[in-house]
Amino acid sequence: MPFQLGSDAIRRTIPYLKRGKLLLRKNVKIMTIFYNDNGAHHQGAKDFAYWNFPQIQYKNPDVQVLFYKNKFPTPFIRCWLDTGEDVLIDVFNKSNVEIMNHLVKVLGLPDVQEATEKKEELENICKFGSGYPRHCMCEIPGQVPCPQVVPFPKEMTGKYKAENNLFPPRGQVRF
Repeated sequence: MPFQLGSDAIRRTIPYLKRGKLLLRKNVKIMTIFYNDNGAHHQGAKDFAYWNFPQIQYKNPDVQVLFYKNKFPTPFIRCWLDTGEDVLIDVFNKSNVEIMNHLVKVLGLPDVQEATEKKEELENICKFGSGYPRHCMCEIPGQVPCPQVVPFPKEMTGKYKAENNLFPPRGQVRF
């Protein structure tokens, strides 16, 4: 089966599609992106269409999502609302991350954006310090406790290893 290797396989997985952070408002009915194949100022729009459009289509099944190539000299995104109005977004010389962040601000659901930011911040257990629930890395289960609280055995200290020549010789890998 094709697309089992390479970047295309990643784009077609359910976990990748669920990671999209753009939930469009209910009044957005059609979203189109216009870009050209060549030109450095179109690269962000091209990357956006390649990497982020499948996520937008998955997260917003009621919105028609299209892209047009080689129609206009400058890249832009156009969204039609249910009232008949349209919103034009200039994406000239912007990266796909900048485009996504701008779309979340302009057309995304406001309460979902704040909730996802808080959820991402709380879910990431790698963050620790004064502003986070954990003060030290040793508070995470499975980590080695602080040597200040529970002293290391002598065999685990670098000073003991250096004094007794327990480090492997240079270039030798010890398993």
